[in-house]
Order: sequence, then C-alpha cells, then structure tokens
Amino acid sequence: MQKNLNKNFNLFLFDLDGTLLDTAREFHVALNEVLDKENKPSQSFENVREKVSDGAGALVSLGFDIDEQNENFEEKRNILLQAYEKVYLNSESFDGVEEVISYFEKKQINWGIVTNKPRVFSEEIFKSLGWDKKAKILVCPDDVKNLRKPDPAPLNFALKALNHNAKETVYIGDNWRDLEAAKNAKITPIFAEYGYVKTGNYPLNTKGFNIKNIREILSFI
Repeated sequence: MQKNLNKNFNLFLFDLDGTLLDTAREFHVALNEVLDKENKPSQSFENVREKVSDGAGALVSLGFDIDEQNENFEEKRNILLQAYEKVYLNSESFDGVEEVISYFEKKQINWGIVTNKPRVFSEEIFKSLGWDKKAKILVCPDDVKNLRKPDPAPLNFALKALNHNAKETVYIGDNWRDLEAAKNAKITPIFAEYGYVKTGNYPLNTKGFNIKNIREILSFI
C-alpha cells in the first residue's frame, strides 16, 4: 500500500461486491443452477469469482458464451437473477469489514456504499447486515437513472447528498470501473487487491492507492 502522508479523508465510500461483500459463492451457485437446467457445462468457482465484479451480464457471457447483442441475452440475465434471488442473502462480509465499520462508528466517520448492484438486492443486503443503521448512504443505479460506474453519476450523487467535497473523499473498489468512476468524480481511488480482480489481470492504481486488506483503510484517517 502506498501511504498518504499529505491529507486526511473524512468520507469513505465503498463498492459492494468484491469490496465489502463476498458474493462469489452465491453467484456461483446461481449460475450453475441455471446452466444445469439448460444442459450447459458448469463453471468453476474461480471462473465465476473473476467475473462477479463485472456484474450479472458478465456471468451470462461466461456461462452461455454470448454477448449483449444476442437476442437471448436479457432473458438469460433475468433467469440468472431469479436464481440469485434465492441465495443472495447468504453472502458474508470480507474479513475485517465489521471491524472497520465499528471503528467508523466509534470515531463518527462518515461512510457509505456506491454500487452497480440493483437496489432490489442491495437494500435487503444492507438491512440484513444492519448497515442501514450505520452507513450514511446507499447509492444504486436506480438512484441515478440507471447510470452505472464508470460513469461518475453515482459518486457525484453521494457527494451531493452528504454535502461532502470530492477532495475529502476516497472510493474503495476492486474493479476498473470503480477506479475510473472515482477518477471521473475527482475522488481519490483505492484499489482493493483482496477483491475479485486478480492483481496480475489489472494494473495497480498508481495514481491512487492499493490495499491488501480492508483494515489498511484506517491509515487514511
């Protein structure tokens, strides 16, 4: 991790899947259930884990070898989400997440979640973990006319809603979309190396910072 010696931050915004929440197992179960019903070869956990941060569409492409231009793509995506709906509340937070959240509470530090995950899933996860009583905000595509990262709209929405300046804010995520969205919103990006994107498959974020464990985020306070 590169140390930040020049400034302290007072708003910490996080991606959800692959950053705060480990959802790979549930997506693996859901995808293989769908593939099995359609007599398609199952996918390994590692293959699914590497694609989770890219969203349900990426998993459809992985499992069915089709892209968004295929006439059946949206149907397959909806079927996958229906399967995921049965298991999504089983996901657990990554090691250290609750410890960091407790520290934020103790020090009265503002934090929130900005995710590409639809609100129908995100909000229930938020409530099930008790984060709705601890975080300052949850921003989903539904809040910004379905615009998704790397578009900066979700992050800009959070800044405006919380009346915070971009210079005082960091955004932590494990996907290139997270880093680009932060840069586009003029927020300091932090790459979560412990997430789903293998370090060897994505260049480290030389203009921002990198962390190997979420506890390292406390050194930015």
